Amino acid sequence: MIIDNLMVIIKNGIPPELAPLDIDPKQAFLMLKYLAQLMVVDADLSPKEISYFLLAGRLLGFNNEILNKLWKSARSLLEKDFPQAIVETTNLTTKVSLTKVDETGVTFRLGKALMPKVKIMLYVLKNVHSQLPLKGNEEHWDPLSCTMEKQHQVKFDEGTYLVRAHFEQRLFEDHGIMQIMHPENYAVVSDGGFFDTEKDSLLGSFLNCYVCDNPHIKFYVLHSKSMITDPNIFGIPSFVRSAGQLKFCDFNLIQVASCNKCGFSSNDKEHFKRQKTSESTFSVEEFSKGWEEKIAPLLKKAQDIGDTFYGEERDIQQGILSYDFAIATFEQMASIASNDKMKGTTARKKASMLMTQAELLMESKNRDAAEANLKKTTDTLEPIFESLEGVQLLHTCVLLFQIKIYLNDLQSAGQYMKFLDNYDTDGKLIEGTEEFKELKVSSAKLKATFDDRAILTKEAMTHFHLDDE
Repeated sequence: MIIDNLMVIIKNGIPPELAPLDIDPKQAFLMLKYLAQLMVVDADLSPKEISYFLLAGRLLGFNNEILNKLWKSARSLLEKDFPQAIVETTNLTTKVSLTKVDETGVTFRLGKALMPKVKIMLYVLKNVHSQLPLKGNEEHWDPLSCTMEKQHQVKFDEGTYLVRAHFEQRLFEDHGIMQIMHPENYAVVSDGGFFDTEKDSLLGSFLNCYVCDNPHIKFYVLHSKSMITDPNIFGIPSFVRSAGQLKFCDFNLIQVASCNKCGFSSNDKEHFKRQKTSESTFSVEEFSKGWEEKIAPLLKKAQDIGDTFYGEERDIQQGILSYDFAIATFEQMASIASNDKMKGTTARKKASMLMTQAELLMESKNRDAAEANLKKTTDTLEPIFESLEGVQLLHTCVLLFQIKIYLNDLQSAGQYMKFLDNYDTDGKLIEGTEEFKELKVSSAKLKATFDDRAILTKEAMTHFHLDDE
């Protein structure tokens, strides 16, 4: 009888009458958190899944404002690994996530409706996670002419539209679309060529070191959407398991590529020489001054480990060591930066390495070192905070606020909250621009952190993830 009733519910798609549940708020929040992760585990988020999430959330006692923030956060988590592009029309230029890509066109989400059949120029970004500013064709592929084919308002998200753009010209490799559709054929392109990897979830390329001209640096790329990740309270992902048939890889352990001769290390392919025509973004001559002495102790540790350190089988301690190399590299780059923009970029790269290393340190039960990294991150970012602009400034503000809450420094946290509250009081930001959208997201993140501050401090947590442990 129970099975028959369940089958009727499933066939009709109508949920049964359910009463609200009286559950501890912390446990209810964790249930919603896990449900939000389940919604996007298949790299898709359907209206039915959102509807069910909202129903479950109301039964757990949460209001619509909180529930909308949670499912939109899950959507943002899903879309951050999607290919990124710049969409340009006569009246709009903004960055979008490409939710669908095929040989005829692309689909993306916008914060405003477009005119029917409007002409669109699409610039697919070369590096999804690049923190560098756009500069000519170094950061994006050749522009691709498109026409808006159709659009519809996103259910449960008023004012947001899902747009389908149709390609108006023949596709070539320089447009970047083929690289998205067939990533297995496009590892990091370099004169050094590709190498076979043990894990089929990885693509490997040999890159050249600008500092010592070593042509055999192994650089790995993880297949897009191949792993299930669980972001910590600061947004740093931990890799949980494979999302499908490809072999599991904890990419945090191997994303930093290191030169086995001079120790130069980075997780950004643009910091290595890929082709003969490539030019360094920093002064190699200035970088080399004092570098050998600075990196010598770390280089000896890596060389004592041997080839394992430079391959795809690093253990967690070797992974932690790789971030020591990257942090030292970005410190050296920051010391020779010729302007505030370069200093800001390298400081933020260093902070990113410190935060990912902190995640590994915490998971290896070295809590003191992990929390010391948080303080190093604030020491790195606070001096350059006022020189940052736009999206980078907003990202940094939220991260610093989250760290201050975790460390129970409420006075400092309040300063960043006040800064964000006053960011656009005169309403000068243009709706639909990247900065406008990021301000809304950052404000929501900051408010959510503030609301949950009682459970987000180091005294309340066993590690950097919200769970039952």
